[in-house]
Amino acid sequence: MATPRPASRLPRLGRALGLIAPLGLAAFPAHAATIEARSRIEQVTLYPDAAIVTRSVTIDLPAGNHDVLLPDLPMNADPASLRVEASGSGRLMLGGIDLRLGVAEARADAELEARLKAKREARDRNADRMDSAETRKAMVQRLAQLDPAPKDGRPLDLESWLNAVDAVGKTTQALNDELRGLRMEEARIAEEIAALETAIGQPGAQNPRRVAAIAVEAPEALRATLTVSYRVAGASWRPVYDARLETRGAKPSLELTRRALIRQRTGEDWREAKVVVSTLRIQRGTAAPIPGSERLGFYEPPPPRPLPMPMASAPAPDQLAVHTMENRRQRTSAERMEPAEEQQAQLATSPFHAEFMVPGAISLPSGNEERSVRLASEVIEPKLQHKAAPVLDPTAYLEASFTLMGDTPLLPGEVLLSRDGAFIGRARVHAIAGGDRVELGFGADERVKITRVPLQREARDPGIFSSNRTEDHRFRTDIRNLHAFPVTLQLLDRLPISEDQAISIERLPEMARPDIENFEDRRGVVAWNLALAPQETKAVITAWRVRWPQGKTLRPQPVLR
Repeated sequence: MATPRPASRLPRLGRALGLIAPLGLAAFPAHAATIEARSRIEQVTLYPDAAIVTRSVTIDLPAGNHDVLLPDLPMNADPASLRVEASGSGRLMLGGIDLRLGVAEARADAELEARLKAKREARDRNADRMDSAETRKAMVQRLAQLDPAPKDGRPLDLESWLNAVDAVGKTTQALNDELRGLRMEEARIAEEIAALETAIGQPGAQNPRRVAAIAVEAPEALRATLTVSYRVAGASWRPVYDARLETRGAKPSLELTRRALIRQRTGEDWREAKVVVSTLRIQRGTAAPIPGSERLGFYEPPPPRPLPMPMASAPAPDQLAVHTMENRRQRTSAERMEPAEEQQAQLATSPFHAEFMVPGAISLPSGNEERSVRLASEVIEPKLQHKAAPVLDPTAYLEASFTLMGDTPLLPGEVLLSRDGAFIGRARVHAIAGGDRVELGFGADERVKITRVPLQREARDPGIFSSNRTEDHRFRTDIRNLHAFPVTLQLLDRLPISEDQAISIERLPEMARPDIENFEDRRGVVAWNLALAPQETKAVITAWRVRWPQGKTLRPQPVLR
């Protein structure tokens, strides 16, 4: 063991001193011993797109200069984020810290074979679902190409066209969303299968690890505690909410529970670690981008080429694989939520983000497992009303609304809805800040009956003094409350809009005056706020007139917001 440095060259430190040694600080020139110590994860601060892991170890240091090796850091630990703090029972000096490559024990092939079998079965089930969705999409596309006109040859009226367009568009969009999710799942499973097939049968191949080498100097033997923190990618959390509506009491109540779905693929297992969930995103940029200048000029077509350009060759299979894996890293696939321990987290807020300190300790292996933890819960007295759009669906849906209180926002996520103890379904919420209004739908109410019927349609051909055709449309919507208590209902309907001066649309006098025009900034969408006593029935008339030039055919088209 080398002779310790003279005491005069050591800084005068307290009995318990913590120092931060940035990466790159020169270590002491002489070392008496190399000490390997196994650290354990004390705390994980989890962000939506990364994590800060804190490890600690307590060791007995003899007098002298030493290199303390921590061989259990993951390979994707960010070297620039590495920080170390130390405290000791005597005077202690920290030197440099650097990261080295190391290896950890490889997993047994039997475990890998079992995981590979499960992944292949999941791939087959996903392929079956994709085949089913593709078949349904092809059938919808064939139906959309059929002529919807009646057999008598008369063209469809405007309302029938709108219903047909809505039905085809809504079904096609739902199938496209389903297929998009299944393709993402297919790519994720293929990537995991490839990784497992590569790992199986290679006994010499081991999981690479990083080793943190920390230089320390102790003028005398002492007990020291080293704390190392670093940032890792591959860890994330996403919010999910439970909304339980209870209407069987004297007043309606809504219990809103915040949960965090935690997932980590960092290469290290979290065992009995304290977890702090933060709403702050640390992988985004730190400053707003500055747009460059833009010059506006006239388009100049390129000169004709004498020979056609040769077709670009297809990318190599390995390039396609790299591209697919890169796209996969930028997407997050939703998996089934696992049962979680029902404990309340402690909340700490700042002006710009919030942190939830999860009670107890969390054990989560590196992989695809997703853990649900409860963050917070509150009971709210909501305002209940019904909402219906019988032009699309003659069903009254119960809706609960409230104003979000406090400084902690609701992040975008999935909401699991229950009404009077029964699971209703799932919905999604966008980012909602404190003071904003929240509206959640809680399923159909069969005791509010709605019927929308077309009344007599009048069509007039051009006359002597006019070359325009005219067509009147009238619809009556009947709403009946079968409950023994009064209800309020917001009725939505729409009128066509025109962006062509040759097409004129006006409301007829018998149309009921709407309470809301251009509902949620949707042109032509109107709403009535109705109050219905027990067993009461109300009727709402929607009526408009369309004029357009003779010889032209009207075709309704959906308006994109």
